Amino acid sequence: MPAGATLPVLDHELADDELQWMKSVYADFSKARAVAGPEFNPKEALRTILARPEYHLSSAAPDLTGPGAWRLGQNRHGRGVAAVFLPKVELHTHIASRTDQFPMYVVGEAEGFSIDENGKPLLTPVIDGGHFHNAPGAPHAFLPRVGTPKPDNWEIAFIAITPRNLMEDTHRVSDEVRAMYKLVVGQDAPLGV
Repeated sequence: MPAGATLPVLDHELADDELQWMKSVYADFSKARAVAGPEFNPKEALRTILARPEYHLSSAAPDLTGPGAWRLGQNRHGRGVAAVFLPKVELHTHIASRTDQFPMYVVGEAEGFSIDENGKPLLTPVIDGGHFHNAPGAPHAFLPRVGTPKPDNWEIAFIAITPRNLMEDTHRVSDEVRAMYKLVVGQDAPLGV
């Protein structure tokens, strides 16, 4: 049994103010993209937006230095918020934690891998400004869109809202899930997280 199995299950619905915060961040990001044109740098635009006082989750400004992940702090519901930038696939599960992921941009194209309510593997196109809800125990990953060439600089950026520090609740998926991933993606699942 994985060590995280002893954690209490934290499952919740996002509150209206959490969803509104995300919608506002994404709306400002979309405006910045529309104004910038071909010179748009999505990571720098997101850094600028998240530095605005109206998006601070506490009285202290978040540390937006470096390439990320940027820990933005806890919202008023006690859930952690972070901007995450993945240049590679990370297939994993959080046994006792719900996670909500809001894609901000993808360099290239991406899909979300998950398992549906009938236990079947599922690929969902990633749409900027979308919402991926991962129930406790649900395997998930973002990956380059199957069947399209992956750019050398492929990256997905999303904002995650989580009920706990996921370092204590991130686990490898089962061999059965890895086999399903290979079936729908056509490549072996990455090892580890």
